[in-house]
Amino acid sequence: MQTKPLIMTRVFRLFAALMAALSMYALPVTASSVSAPVSLHAAEKVETNSAEILLGQIVTIGTPSEALKSRLAAIRIGRAAAAGQARNISRDYILLRLRQSGIDHKGFDIRLPPKIQVQRSAIRITREEMEMMVRDHFLTTAPSDEAQVNITAVRIKEDILLPRGEISHDVERGHQSAPSRMLPVAIIFKVDGRRERKVPVLVSLEVLQSVVVSRRPIPRLKIITPDDVTLRPVNVIGRGERMIGSIEEVVGKRARRAISMHAELHPGLIEWPPVVKKGDRVTIVAESGHLRITTTGEVKTTGKVGQQVRVLNLDSQKSIMAQVVDGHTVRVSF
Repeated sequence: MQTKPLIMTRVFRLFAALMAALSMYALPVTASSVSAPVSLHAAEKVETNSAEILLGQIVTIGTPSEALKSRLAAIRIGRAAAAGQARNISRDYILLRLRQSGIDHKGFDIRLPPKIQVQRSAIRITREEMEMMVRDHFLTTAPSDEAQVNITAVRIKEDILLPRGEISHDVERGHQSAPSRMLPVAIIFKVDGRRERKVPVLVSLEVLQSVVVSRRPIPRLKIITPDDVTLRPVNVIGRGERMIGSIEEVVGKRARRAISMHAELHPGLIEWPPVVKKGDRVTIVAESGHLRITTTGEVKTTGKVGQQVRVLNLDSQKSIMAQVVDGHTVRVSF
């Protein structure tokens, strides 16, 4: 029946070992609590690639105790400066941080300069490199394969500095409050997957696309023919309306208003002409499943394909609403 005393002995040993391990962190460290002197040495200028400055990054720590060395190295001193910039850290502040971390540094071999200049390492991204990023973006995101992109100017204020690491970027187009040929964009830089810097850029460019233009003046309500129009490359950047890029899209339609010579056509300038007008005789078709009924009617209002028009049923002399199918047919539902 020695099981219970044996278990208690093992628990006591485990507890004692755990307390011994924690004592290094829970109790203040003094020179007399370690078997050999602890040394802290530093140069006047050091470089770091971290956003946080730890003691082990700026001070050389000498001690035979790896646990103590790790504890000292992990003491947070403060935030590093911006990329490419420097921050001065005084000797007194380092000693203060030691005491605040429970380290009694009396008896330590401390050889620190009055101030340590901590330089944040950086990578320079030039204006020329950023311009190429913007140009590549627009060349690969042109509106269509037929568009010709000409970038006439890229305005970037200055080179930038980024922290060292894995650098990636995206180009984002900004919002335009009014049509303009100067486009606001931004380059978003990330370092090791974390957003680091946003660089504003102004881009002046042309996106030349073939659009339909008038060859001659086109009177109001004239039906447009292939001879009335042609294709011409036009800069579509900064246009408030969509340009028409296919002659087939305009032929057969009519001008809503008078169109001048060499005008660039957009949907607001053209419309389908009416196919029925007041007085036209049409066939009224009513369909439901396999049942189809037809009769003759007289159109009372002008209408285009797909529009609703008023039609007089000549058999019943009743006025009904019907949808225009073509110039000879209207459809009603029942």
